[in-house]
Amino acid sequence: MIFPLNEIYKHQTILNNHPLLNNYIIKNLTDLRLFMEHHVFAVWDFMSLVKSLQNHLCPSSNCWVPSNKTRSMTRSARLINEIVLAEETDFDLNGISIISHFDLYCNAMHEIGAEVITIEKWLKSIIDGQLPNNFSTGEIPEASEKFVQKTFEFISTGKPHIIAAAFAFGREKIIPEMFIRLVIQLNLTEITCPKLFYYLNRHIEVDGEEHGPASTALVEDLCDNNSIFIKEAEKAAIKAIKSRIILWDNVASVIQNNKPYA
Repeated sequence: MIFPLNEIYKHQTILNNHPLLNNYIIKNLTDLRLFMEHHVFAVWDFMSLVKSLQNHLCPSSNCWVPSNKTRSMTRSARLINEIVLAEETDFDLNGISIISHFDLYCNAMHEIGAEVITIEKWLKSIIDGQLPNNFSTGEIPEASEKFVQKTFEFISTGKPHIIAAAFAFGREKIIPEMFIRLVIQLNLTEITCPKLFYYLNRHIEVDGEEHGPASTALVEDLCDNNSIFIKEAEKAAIKAIKSRIILWDNVASVIQNNKPYA
C-alpha cells in the first residue's frame, strides 16, 4: 500500500521547527518543571492510545479461544504487543528494575521537583477505566486539556485504522525528532536530570528504530488498501500532529508567561 504522506510530512516539518524545542524557551529548572507538568498528560494519554489499539487487535477474556485473524492482522497483533511490552515493562535507568515509561516520566518529575499532584488527582478521578463526563473539570491543566480531548476523540471512533494513524504519525513517528531537539536544548541549559535524559534517549532509540516502523506497518495493515480507510487515516494523522502543535503553543505560552497554567 502506498500511504499518502506528503501532507503529513508538511505538518511534521512545522512541528519539528516549533519554537518550544528550538528557541531556547526552556531556560532553567522552573521552565522545565512547567513543561513536564503539562507534557505528563501526553505521556499518559499515549498509553490510552496504545492500549486502546491493543484491545482492538488482541481482545482478552477469561476464556481464551483461537482467533481467525488474517496474516496481516496477526502481524499487527504481534507489533502492538511488542510496543506495549516496552511501554509498560521496560528497564529502568539502573538496567535491572522494570518500570513503565509513564512511571519513569513521573520519577523524572520528582527528580527535578516538578509537581505531580495534578496528574495523580486526575488518575484518581478515573474510576474503573471510565473517564469523567468531560475534560473541563479543572483537573487537567488548560494548556493540556484540548490535546487529551483530541486523543480520546480518536479512541472514541472505535476505528482501529484511525487510532493507529493518530498513534503512528501523531506519536511514534514524531517523537524521536522532538526529543532529540529537547535533549539538545537541555544540554545547552546544562540542566542535570539523568532520569529525564534516560526517558528521552530511550524513546529516541526505541521509537526511531523499532516502534516508529512498527506503527507505520500497523496503519498499512489496518487500512488494508481500503481507499476510505486510507483517507480517514490520513486526516487523523494530520489532526494528531496539529493537536501536538497547539499543545506546544500553549505550553510555550505558559513558560514564557511564567504562570502555572494557560
